[in-house]
Amino acid sequence: MPSLPNAEQTMTLAGVGLCNYGAQMMLAPEWANDFYYKKGEVEAAPKWQAWMGQALIGHGVTTLLSRKVATKQQMQGLALSWGSALPVMAIQKDAFKPEQLVANGMFCAGMALLTAKVADSM
Repeated sequence: MPSLPNAEQTMTLAGVGLCNYGAQMMLAPEWANDFYYKKGEVEAAPKWQAWMGQALIGHGVTTLLSRKVATKQQMQGLALSWGSALPVMAIQKDAFKPEQLVANGMFCAGMALLTAKVADSM
């Protein structure tokens, strides 16, 4: 059975993932909207998406900058952050493109599980 990544590696994965989502929202809001949602289901809101992107990038950068001194509590916070995306996606499930709902739901669930498991090992 493969071993879990260490805390620094896990925080690197989590931070890069957060920055990736944030950059999409901040730098390409219309593209991101069309990429994730079915046509006509959700209107792009570039001003709000820019704020969302800024928050995600800030969270991601903070995660990356603190990865060398990762604590159990930081890892638990990341598990909650990634895991809390799932109920939001579930509420909006009919607006998502099915393949995006599955892919992003699995990614967020995987990151939540990974960060929770690494937290438990600390």
